[in-house]
Amino acid sequence: MINAWNSPMKLKLFIFLFFAFVIVHIKASVSDKYLINNITSTNGLSNSAVLTIFQDSDGLMWFGTYDGLNCYDSKTMAVFRSKSPYNEDFTFKSNIIHKICQADNQCLWVKTFLGVARFSLIKREIEEIYADSENYVVYSNAKGDSWVVNGSELLYYNTILKKFVSLGNVIPKADKCTQALVTDSGEIWLLYADSPDVVCFKIPSFSVQQSVKIELEKERIKLHNLSVNRYFVQNDSFSFIDAENNLYLYDVAAKTKVYIRNISDLMQQYGKIENITSLQEDVIIAFHLNGLVSLNSSKEYREEVIDRSVRIFSMTKDRYNDIAWVGTDGQGVLMLTKNNSIAQTLELTRLSPLLKRQVRSIATDRHGGLWFGTKGDGLIHIPEYEKNWDRKEAVELYSGSSRQALSDYLPWENDNRVFSIHESRFHDGMWIGGTNANLLYFYSFEQSRMIKVEGFDTKGYTVEIKGVYEEDASTLWVSVNMLGLVRLKVDFKGDQILITDQEEKIISRGNNDVYLVFFSMTNQGDSVLWLGDRGKGLVRYNIKDNTYKLISFQQKLNRPVDDVLSFCQYDENKFYVGTSTGVVSMKYEKDSVRAISYIGQEHGLSNDMIHGILSDKNGFLWMSSNKGLNKYNPMNGRIHTFYGNGIHIEEFSDGAYYKCPYSGRLFFGGVNGLLYLSDNSTAVYSPFQNIVLRDFWIENKRALSPNYEEDGRNGWEIDGKKVFFRFNFIVPDFVGGENIEYSYMLEGYDADWSVFSKTNDVTYSSVPPGKYMFKVRYKRDINENNEKLLMIPIYITTPWYKSPFLYIGLVILLFLLVGTILHFFPSFNPVDVFVGKGHQDDSKEDAEETFQEVIYYGVRFTIHSVEQMGVLEKFVAIVENNLDNEELGIPFIASELNMSTRQFYRKFNEMTTDISPNEFIKLCRLEKAAELLKNTSLSVLEIISMIGINSRSYFYKEFIKRYGCTPKDFRNTSSLNEGGND
Repeated sequence: MINAWNSPMKLKLFIFLFFAFVIVHIKASVSDKYLINNITSTNGLSNSAVLTIFQDSDGLMWFGTYDGLNCYDSKTMAVFRSKSPYNEDFTFKSNIIHKICQADNQCLWVKTFLGVARFSLIKREIEEIYADSENYVVYSNAKGDSWVVNGSELLYYNTILKKFVSLGNVIPKADKCTQALVTDSGEIWLLYADSPDVVCFKIPSFSVQQSVKIELEKERIKLHNLSVNRYFVQNDSFSFIDAENNLYLYDVAAKTKVYIRNISDLMQQYGKIENITSLQEDVIIAFHLNGLVSLNSSKEYREEVIDRSVRIFSMTKDRYNDIAWVGTDGQGVLMLTKNNSIAQTLELTRLSPLLKRQVRSIATDRHGGLWFGTKGDGLIHIPEYEKNWDRKEAVELYSGSSRQALSDYLPWENDNRVFSIHESRFHDGMWIGGTNANLLYFYSFEQSRMIKVEGFDTKGYTVEIKGVYEEDASTLWVSVNMLGLVRLKVDFKGDQILITDQEEKIISRGNNDVYLVFFSMTNQGDSVLWLGDRGKGLVRYNIKDNTYKLISFQQKLNRPVDDVLSFCQYDENKFYVGTSTGVVSMKYEKDSVRAISYIGQEHGLSNDMIHGILSDKNGFLWMSSNKGLNKYNPMNGRIHTFYGNGIHIEEFSDGAYYKCPYSGRLFFGGVNGLLYLSDNSTAVYSPFQNIVLRDFWIENKRALSPNYEEDGRNGWEIDGKKVFFRFNFIVPDFVGGENIEYSYMLEGYDADWSVFSKTNDVTYSSVPPGKYMFKVRYKRDINENNEKLLMIPIYITTPWYKSPFLYIGLVILLFLLVGTILHFFPSFNPVDVFVGKGHQDDSKEDAEETFQEVIYYGVRFTIHSVEQMGVLEKFVAIVENNLDNEELGIPFIASELNMSTRQFYRKFNEMTTDISPNEFIKLCRLEKAAELLKNTSLSVLEIISMIGINSRSYFYKEFIKRYGCTPKDFRNTSSLNEGGND
């Protein structure tokens, strides 16, 4: 037995393990090439068994399942089933949907095993059920030209008669006809098994009167020199397998075929084929029982397994995007695309479920390694990260000098936060900055270990090193919370690194107001450090002569923008500074600020808290925020926010931004991992699609067919008494839809376009009578020049009681009445009646007193009309009711008030210029916090969460600024005052 194991058994095991390794790694490489998104019941799909898939002329996806018809627009799913109570003339006879295709006049053909239904896309209901259609198989093109094959009988749909008209039993060898397609010109091609030919039928028109006789033309087309075994239809093209199992793709319009390869081996290995389609240059084969296989065009159509774990019913090629839609048995719909992501994301839980702390620092090294520090899980090192990006076995973890392999990782017991990583210019290693327990370390590549830097004096404080800069081989500059800027002299002695001198640099603006809390530190050349303070703005420090310049943005912009989180040098003199309340653009020349401007949510940022700013090779800025990654074009001020498309981190972190000096890649870290932007930092997009109006509501009722037309565009006429209406629109882009931003305006009512945002649902109310044009545009990136517009005319009629004719009539009646009275009572003075004696002299004063002042939270508002009062009351109510909502800001409030942000700013500034809306929100939050401190025993952290502020340091800073003491002192003082009163 031993001898047998020693020779052939070992060889067999080796061969087995070798091929298993190869298969696993081939599949991994293919999975990187393709992306599969799964659409299931969590997306609203009615059933996970998907029998058929269709894309309509608007680009919307329709899924026929074992339990109903589904319509998917990339955001929402609508489901249609048999109605209750059942009415056989206007509801599906079965919820098992076998086929869907285009009909004329914005309708669909929906086939169940009990018949064919005509489904209206406008009314979203069945218009008609066609009797005796159980055996009908409907085929149509994108225009809705429709044919039916019923055994040997051929029928067409007459759009005037609105019925299927038989052309007789004209189909030859009907039992061999396995597939059909309808060309753009309306011809039907019948595709036969075991034949090299196809049969083509055509008619002159699908819209003829009953009395007109249809002339049916027939043509036989020789397709191939061998018999064809199977056809696979995709929209207006098809593929086929001939008698020798050779695979061809056929273009109907050009009447050309392209040989792919012989697939006998694949058919024998994987079994029955459900469908075949192309995806960019590759060919995708869907096997009924064995999933998806790609034929790689760049490797002579060599087989690459995409996913063997799915059972497939159907597959359809997207008309507008590079997508293959796959209907499965039990796994819903698979959306297969090529991986053209702009970013590569590494989620920490993919490495280990125990890694849960946010990333707070990032760096790369000259050896191709990636380092990132976390807020609790220590320091993580991926050697040669391009090769080992997602390989767990290559990852190393450090806490101080302790090391763990990822496979053995257990959460550290000591304080292991890492806030700064810096590659040494003078030693072969990395400087690592953390907290007291593991304050400053050096990783030596030569010794492959961490070395503690001994002798750092924390002065008894709990400190954190936020930044490290290496001036020369023995001098470090570090920014340390509670100590400020510190210069260290270090000495490498064998296996030790000792601090021989430590000097804290005092940076002050007088009155003992010392800068101690620097969250960002960036060097400019070899002599200047830029330091960002949490509350006092920016410091420019010259390390050669120990001079500094203090810069307060708040004073220059009259905005609370001195809480600095990040810093980016754009060119020699231009800088961008990220704060907790937006971005400051600054030009600095000759030791002074020459130009300064502000960028915030009102300009298109997804969130005002900017954790990191980096510039790419194209001159664009990327800004990480609390809500997504923003791309900014400094040349035109355009901003675009990215979600998805490889970006799977929505909330980013302080300090976690880094530009690799070797590759130019941009890295950003967040609460669940980190990402780097692909080298081009540019998404690959399909052609622009049309914007689709999904819903229009008047009051609370969905409007069906348009009832108004202007300039050839369909719209709605609305009764002037009903002035509440809502639009819902979408671009059905299933690849880049997460990144689409919309801008809209009601021309004739809105003064300007709204700021681009993700909002695709817009409500208007109290719009005066008149003719308007609702317009929507969109963009997917900052540089796109998109001409696509959705334009909908709206005509709001004047109610009878507001009609000018009524007012004219009333005025005439009034004059007649006054004339009659004066005729019979000559001494009558109408002024006495309407104005009153003794008050005529006061009329001028009364006319001037047309405003009132209202005070909320100590802020004085001047009100000139009832409408202004209503807006103010609603604004205050929205703020008070949403203090715990971190999203509370101008876009949120404007949306709640059914107006654009620009409209809201204008209306607010008409009432007061003493304070900005954001400052008023902050004031309300602080007042609420003071009330809770005074009247409850809630902790400060609990109160902070209840008022929607996510930064403890920011809350303390603002609270002290307003009340002159810390929250704790405020509570104690309030308690003493209450005790004294008792």
